[in-house]
Amino acid sequence: MFNDEFGQQGTTMTYDKYRHRFDKVMKRLKMIHSPHETRHTFITLAKNANIDEYKLKLIVGHAIQDITEKVYTHRSIEELKEEINKI
Repeated sequence: MFNDEFGQQGTTMTYDKYRHRFDKVMKRLKMIHSPHETRHTFITLAKNANIDEYKLKLIVGHAIQDITEKVYTHRSIEELKEEINKI
């Protein structure tokens, strides 16, 4: 168990574990998709739902170039969940 940057407890999910679970789901659903495709879909839906750009970057792990946003602005997990719920 660990506490993430938002103080939430959980277990570590490696990419290999995630990929294995994702592949099992795809096989059960008889679909052929990659985890990376889900990122494209999520980000497209997020943009269509007008999710805040900086919050979206935090959610998907993209670099934030704006020093004010990157260093001095802190987002709560609740704020990020609110953005996701817009979709």
